[in-house]
Amino acid sequence: MTLLADNALSSTADDLAGGLFGASLFPWLAMLYWLKHPTVGAPAGVSFGLTFLLAFVFGTIPAAIGAGVLYGVSLADADWLHGAAESLLAITNCIVVLGFREALSLPPSSQPVGEESAASLRTSALVLGSFSALSALVVLGSGSAAVHSPWLGGVGNLPSGLYAEHVGQDRWKGVVWGMLPLHTSGIIACTYHLFYNAPAISWCVALQAGMTFVGNTTLALACLRLALASGWTWQLGLEELGAVLGTIGRPSEGSPNPNLAKGSASSAVAKAKTAEAGGASALVGWEDLGDAWSRDSSLAFLGKLAALSGGLAYGVKYAPALVPAGVREAWEILPEGVISALALAVIVLPTALNVAKWQQRSAEDAEFVGDF
Repeated sequence: MTLLADNALSSTADDLAGGLFGASLFPWLAMLYWLKHPTVGAPAGVSFGLTFLLAFVFGTIPAAIGAGVLYGVSLADADWLHGAAESLLAITNCIVVLGFREALSLPPSSQPVGEESAASLRTSALVLGSFSALSALVVLGSGSAAVHSPWLGGVGNLPSGLYAEHVGQDRWKGVVWGMLPLHTSGIIACTYHLFYNAPAISWCVALQAGMTFVGNTTLALACLRLALASGWTWQLGLEELGAVLGTIGRPSEGSPNPNLAKGSASSAVAKAKTAEAGGASALVGWEDLGDAWSRDSSLAFLGKLAALSGGLAYGVKYAPALVPAGVREAWEILPEGVISALALAVIVLPTALNVAKWQQRSAEDAEFVGDF
């Protein structure tokens, strides 16, 4: 009876998640429109990386079909298919971070917004994609379709706050707040795999989809505010829509971003405030690794990030084998309610700390000064 109930719950969660994941595509496309608009002047690498996420979105569709047809399980339980799909998300995070790193290394008036920078990042995507494909083949060769690796590919940095200070546009800091629900979505996914996709917490699937929809929406709103502050107008948007539909002529290009030229002075003021405030905030996160490794080459940075993420992922996967048998047996007989409560704590605690960290950095004279 319990097995039937678990299967019914999992099926309901999968159905609900499917609709929410599908709906979340529309705010993501809106976000891309505002972020990539010429008036915003977003770094080419960042724009390309967030556009590349569509490869993950559409790549999961055949992967999910393959998991059901080949193994009769959900995508989360078909390890090599799931790993290959998630690698596209990891590649997106890497490209976005590399794009911000490149932008932060250049003067605000010389930001990489052209095809040359985007072309170099396409090469990076090809290299990273090849590595991910080879990794998937290694897992495939193990002959196991569902070894439940707790993949940690959804964890990324939030360097847009630093970029806001660099170019003098505080609305970039709002992008950080817009992304927070997406970080929670990643935490939920990792939690589900941390508990080896236990049927008792199949609600994680629907919750992750819900937070993805919320996060895509808040990120779209943040990019709308960024575009409005950078010179984009609703009238310009209507003209562009009309041009696409063929109802009117070519729209005007809009005003260029007026904030790029004053970025150096703004950055200097922000750094001075940081120094007066006594340095960095007490709460730290993944993005602080970006500061610590800021002087590394892109190759060294990616190497360290891959080693850290891979070490954590495989540590979580194989560490249970080192746990005493008595502890494992006690864990296996825990009531489902206790397991759900533990999973919820794993989700809520990091989320609360994440929000508290950025709230602390948003306080006046703190390291992260901005608003949403």
